[in-house]
Amino acid sequence: AIGSFIFPGSTTLYPSSSDDYFIGRNLQLTYTHNAVYPNVDRDINPIGMQIELKYNYEMNQYNPESEYEVENGVLVPVYRDYNFHRVELNFGNFYQVFDDHTLSAKLRLGTILGPQVPDFFDFYLGGLVGMKGYPFYAVSGNELAWLNLTYRFPVFKNIDYRVGHLYVDKLYFSVHGDYGNAWNGELPAIKEFKKGAGAEIRLKMISFYVFPTSLFFNASYSFDKFDKIVNDEIVSYGKEWNFYGGILFDFSF
Repeated sequence: AIGSFIFPGSTTLYPSSSDDYFIGRNLQLTYTHNAVYPNVDRDINPIGMQIELKYNYEMNQYNPESEYEVENGVLVPVYRDYNFHRVELNFGNFYQVFDDHTLSAKLRLGTILGPQVPDFFDFYLGGLVGMKGYPFYAVSGNELAWLNLTYRFPVFKNIDYRVGHLYVDKLYFSVHGDYGNAWNGELPAIKEFKKGAGAEIRLKMISFYVFPTSLFFNASYSFDKFDKIVNDEIVSYGKEWNFYGGILFDFSF
């Protein structure tokens, strides 16, 4: 790390590269209820219900404007206190339509109670764990609401085929739709909520007959185009495809 120093031939101080711009403390209470049926397809195609309710009291010191003051010839950050309550609900209901076909509904609600806080503390709604048609940082705010509907079904089950060290077991396909938004202040008009849709393939395998190996690929499209100011520049999101892929132990995302 480089410490604070004075530019040669001037009195201008340059901040240290290791300055702390954020000091956070958090008290969290969480209630979880897991009523997903224990079966062989639990991770790739769950059936049942999940509930998670979280309450956080955050006690933060943050330097949002990168302000510094001189103490003993060294620049130190000027912190502001941001203490607030955060509440978030995640609800999932996975309904068996017939055989191994399921229709799932996921609901996520979040709020930061009290006055508006900087976007550093925002909820984020995009990305792989949210509205996949939008990048992770595209949709954010102190308030959040999101509804996801997914229809999933098996393409092949009990494949029973080996490729090298991989044992291939089952292949699932799904289509999904998203409707949600994140904002500050008053609830925006319904027409301002974002919409997205996509499809996903999930392949369940076993590596070396021991390690669960889960391969997925997702393609999602965002239907609503909007602009956002980032670092004093206008960035456009929406009306575009986003693609995701990965290898995990399971499909818990």
